[in-house]
Amino acid sequence: MKIVVVPNLKKEKAKACLEAVLSVLKAYRCQIVLRADLFGEKSFLALEKDEELVSCNFILTIGGDGTIIHVAKAAALLGKPVLGINAGKLGFTAGLEYAEIHRLPEVLEGKYRLEKRFMIEGELLGEEGTQTFLALNDMVLSGELSKIVDYRMAMGGKRWYHYRADGFILATPTGSTAYSLSAGGPVIEPCMECMVYTPICPHSLFDRSIIFSSGTELQVEIPENPGRLLLTVDGERPVFLPEGSRLNFSIAKRTASFLKLDDRGFYEVLNEKMIDRKD
Repeated sequence: MKIVVVPNLKKEKAKACLEAVLSVLKAYRCQIVLRADLFGEKSFLALEKDEELVSCNFILTIGGDGTIIHVAKAAALLGKPVLGINAGKLGFTAGLEYAEIHRLPEVLEGKYRLEKRFMIEGELLGEEGTQTFLALNDMVLSGELSKIVDYRMAMGGKRWYHYRADGFILATPTGSTAYSLSAGGPVIEPCMECMVYTPICPHSLFDRSIIFSSGTELQVEIPENPGRLLLTVDGERPVFLPEGSRLNFSIAKRTASFLKLDDRGFYEVLNEKMIDRKD
């Protein structure tokens, strides 16, 4: 069995976790490939020609939710499942906690289930052409501090509506427990195929989130705005949005696949991570 291991050694527990993981994999005579380079800016380029990734059985990543999400998107492009081991704080996307590494042999023996997570595809149309982005958590449009953003939004290219807010969050069900939740958005079960729009501090009496079904395409136009506007995808490096930009959002055709061991339901995990957590 060939396993690609991607550790984020910036995490406090990651080094000890990596040593424990490698010990188990070696005991099972797995072929191990360490790939810390998947955190680089060019990590998604030419993945389909990377023989080590193409030929592996699955990708095991060690870190927090940000680490796992980043690697899961790369794995989705290859059609490979991911096992996340939490070495961070919440670890909503993790399949195992640091204290559960002793259960790793169960995965190696095939005693797991696959859980698919939907993603959002975003297109930025500008003078320099079209840029495409993939989000497993969320896409956030925001302006400079204390600047209200004016934008128009339409569904399926039909009637346009004008909004004023500090920005907005477009989240997947996976991302509904992240920034969207902090901004007042709903919690959505991860298996649902939808996306949720949540305005950030809207200058309006209507400040509710809206859940859109899988077939919905959203268009956003950005007229002249004071200050810089940014698009942040999954909390990574933001992209500058020039005036006159247009954004298209839809559910991506590709899905991310996670290896899960237990039968705990989402509600149980939610309570454990958000309510009963002990920092």
